[in-house]
Amino acid sequence: MRNSSTCRDHKKLSWLLASLVLLCLAHTAAAIDPRRELSQYIRDRWGSSKGFPGGQVYAITQTRDGYLWIGAEKGLVRFDGINFRLFQQANSPLLPAGPVRGLVTDSEGALWIHWGGPRILRYSDGKFEDVSSMFEREEPAITAMGRGANGEVLLSALVSGLVRYSGGKFVRLAAPIELPNFLVISVAESPDGKVWLGTRDLGLFYATQGMISRIEKPMPDRKINSLLPVSNEELWIGTDNGVVRWNGVEVTSAGLSGSLTHVQALTMIKDRDANVWLGTNKGLIRVSPQGTVAFSKRDSDSVPVSALFEDREGNLWAGTSQGIERLRESVFITYSAAEGMPAENNGPVYVDSESRVWFAPAAGGLYSLKGGTVQRVDRGGLHNDVIYSITGDTSGLWIGRQKGGLTHLSYKDGSYKTEEYTEAQGLAQNSVYGSIRLATVRCGPEL
Repeated sequence: MRNSSTCRDHKKLSWLLASLVLLCLAHTAAAIDPRRELSQYIRDRWGSSKGFPGGQVYAITQTRDGYLWIGAEKGLVRFDGINFRLFQQANSPLLPAGPVRGLVTDSEGALWIHWGGPRILRYSDGKFEDVSSMFEREEPAITAMGRGANGEVLLSALVSGLVRYSGGKFVRLAAPIELPNFLVISVAESPDGKVWLGTRDLGLFYATQGMISRIEKPMPDRKINSLLPVSNEELWIGTDNGVVRWNGVEVTSAGLSGSLTHVQALTMIKDRDANVWLGTNKGLIRVSPQGTVAFSKRDSDSVPVSALFEDREGNLWAGTSQGIERLRESVFITYSAAEGMPAENNGPVYVDSESRVWFAPAAGGLYSLKGGTVQRVDRGGLHNDVIYSITGDTSGLWIGRQKGGLTHLSYKDGSYKTEEYTEAQGLAQNSVYGSIRLATVRCGPEL
């Protein structure tokens, strides 16, 4: 039999191990750098081969204790950074069977779980609670769930209409509209308290002062999959046939890239750097505050992204049919063919005084990189020669070539000027493997 001090030691060790496991979810960066291409983030994936038990992912969120919660086809999954735990009726009898369609954390830190039927469960302090009984009448179906502007939970129900959980009870905000096929599948609240409702068949509605009204403006599609209030005057609307915005007066695509016109927008979030992330049927899309669009460019990213979440460390999580994925920063930025580089195998590299990077692929040619833009140098036959060395000074670059000798390249106001030095100009040979810049020393008069 173990003594009490040994038990205390084991208890302390258990708490320490649990804390270390939760730290695996953390990352020291404040947010992922929006200036990087999507292919330049570190991407960690967890699928069935790494223990993910869920199937298709529909929702992701994080509770105050650091756990990541995943609403998936096979049920409710908790992730501590290393291990997954699937909550089922076998280990939690209160849980219904079937997929989890929605997850929300409220202002008190509790987790709300939506199974797509009449059951809504609340998880707090390690216990599940069925809050469906709080409705005034029997509710056949909860069709959508969202987090309100103040952290309260919003629910849209077939019979009860639009309700808010506040002060330990449900408060009705508006009764359902008597319209055929009025089925709400997305709900969100703007900062001014207006609640937006996206339907499966009838387009966009909003609730205010106890009434639900319809936006009569034309939509690219009547099915509204996701809603993202950016401000009181701006609402992003994700449909099966593109993304548009409501500007307080009309539905418009003004200011949005044409590449968003026909995407199927399944989910949307706004990160702490004001970038809008879209999960679409063709992968992940990032839209910067300036409207610049970045797409996932790898073949594996063509898998539809059905859930998005930014954790408290600024990492981005995406859910697909293959599991979950985390995007985070690395210390180094990698440039490859995905960012427009001409080849994966490069030779000499030189950084000039203007922070422009000059590089020469092993296959030949000279290129520059600045501000994420790659340009090829077509002067002096450099594009048809292999570059062995690059150095420079205030006058420009000195380039050693395989066949063309030594070339001096000056760059000013977007134009290039070259001077070639070959055997014809007295060079020993036309293959120059390296060069150095020699300083000029001026001597004074002898004493």
